[in-house]
Amino acid sequence: MIKPKTMAIPLESFEVQVESPVDFASLKRNGMNLDALMGAQQLFSYFSMLNGPTYVKLVKDFWVRAEVYDLDAAKVEEHQAVARDPSLKGKSRKEMGLEPFRQTEIRSAVMGIPITITEEVFAKACRVAPTGRFLWNVSRKHPLLEIFTTVVLKGNPATKLVDIEGHHRMLLKFITDCFFQKGGGSDQPSVDHKLVMYFLAAYGKIKLPRYLMHHLCWASKEGIRGKRKQIPYGRLLSEIFTQGKLLETLRRHRLATDRSLKTVTRKIINDKTLQNMKIIRKFSPNEKDLKESAVQIELMRDFPPISKKENPEVLAELIAAYAKESGGIILDKDTPDILDEAPLRVRGKRAMTDVGSKAAGAQTKKQKLDKSEATNYDSVPAPAPKRKRGKGESYDLALEEIEAEEARPKKMQSTGTQIECPMFVMTPEMARRVKEYADKLTADKKKNVDQYIVERDERLKAIGQENCAAYYEQKLVEVKKIDGTVEQETVKEAKEMLEQIQRTSEAGASEAVPESVAPESATEAGQSEAAGNPADLNSAKTAQISDSPTTISPPLSLTNDSDHDASWSEDKHAAQIHSSNQL
Repeated sequence: MIKPKTMAIPLESFEVQVESPVDFASLKRNGMNLDALMGAQQLFSYFSMLNGPTYVKLVKDFWVRAEVYDLDAAKVEEHQAVARDPSLKGKSRKEMGLEPFRQTEIRSAVMGIPITITEEVFAKACRVAPTGRFLWNVSRKHPLLEIFTTVVLKGNPATKLVDIEGHHRMLLKFITDCFFQKGGGSDQPSVDHKLVMYFLAAYGKIKLPRYLMHHLCWASKEGIRGKRKQIPYGRLLSEIFTQGKLLETLRRHRLATDRSLKTVTRKIINDKTLQNMKIIRKFSPNEKDLKESAVQIELMRDFPPISKKENPEVLAELIAAYAKESGGIILDKDTPDILDEAPLRVRGKRAMTDVGSKAAGAQTKKQKLDKSEATNYDSVPAPAPKRKRGKGESYDLALEEIEAEEARPKKMQSTGTQIECPMFVMTPEMARRVKEYADKLTADKKKNVDQYIVERDERLKAIGQENCAAYYEQKLVEVKKIDGTVEQETVKEAKEMLEQIQRTSEAGASEAVPESVAPESATEAGQSEAAGNPADLNSAKTAQISDSPTTISPPLSLTNDSDHDASWSEDKHAAQIHSSNQL
């Protein structure tokens, strides 16, 4: 069964970081002798391993499916087992049916082949003993940091790293390019990296496999969170694939080539690096210097590629390590004089391929013109506009024809089995296991849902609410029905009110004058009847005042304010006339 991906970042967005090999002989010829410092660490075998190919495609395939299995992951695994079966609570991992937790692991798969990396795997790939000091997550007030300031910074914490001694700067170069590749940010080393630099400068042996394992686990967790796109240790992971016989299998069955695997290498730290860092003014090249893109074609089992041109001390350590682990002896006649060389893409440089070579018609350097030709501007063609290429674009363009050829559909022979991918063939037994696993997942999911419903009903029954679901469903229907009725009635009442206000406003404006005339005639009749009896005059006036209709201003209409002001002034004028007649 193919392991699923653990990272949501697209595969093409990842960047494989390749460690830089180191040519100690070239550094020594130019005044930078680091043999004593690296001899105390016993890291010559590690740096020799770095001078090899990196298989970018395999590293990315491994990384997108990688996950860290540490103590926290083991606890999560136990909690999941208890959630599936509560009776397992308090029992050991063996009783739960789980494997015992032994150490931190990085689990993944490459082309369907499961791969597990531990600290011991790193130690074997690096040819380094898992012994030495390991300190991480230390406080900024750690006493060793004061010693770091004394040894490296000469007692002045304000000293810049470009001003420290040359061999200390090279140690920092090893840390950033060979041990802990960064993914951007500041070039200043962290507190933990300062301690590593102090151990190297003070001839204190470090536990390199544990440092590498810790850094790779951190990078994997950051990648799963989507916070890091850089894949560290591309060369080291490729060496693990080689020792695991993965590369040998691919080559034996002719399933992949260096181009299809996007094999690359990295620039070597040598005398030119010293000049670029301004430690020396000018370097002296030598024919014995290591070269990029030199790899061995055929893989050697359980042993890194070597030749008689290796450093004698490095060669002796490699032969001794091989004899200790395998019990075999490498004779002088079995050691080749020189390794077979094959051109590889150097990371950071433009690769020379058949597509971009001179034979294919690619543009070469512009040759200098003679004086006679240089003065004739009409004969000189105008230069073509230059276009900036992105990082790695030249290499991708060089592989376009190869990838296009591989992508073309080819006629396949009938094998009777279902092929899922170039490295995976689905057999009937595997199909049966996949179906059983999928059915088990479906059954577990249904079981969990049913169990939740049963537990919920039991809790509701304990508080006397066993039929609460039907009750709340009925109430929701009633609430929705009431809500719709109230909304309709509200709209209807608002509409009627608006129509009534409009009619009242129009009637008040047209009937204001007749209402003022009626009280006037009634007042004159009352005065004439009460003229013969003066005693009844006051009572008549009182009756007239109490019986007289009161003019009420109509409410504001939805028309203009000018209509309302006109109606109000007419009503006020009629009331004044009525009062004067009474007096």
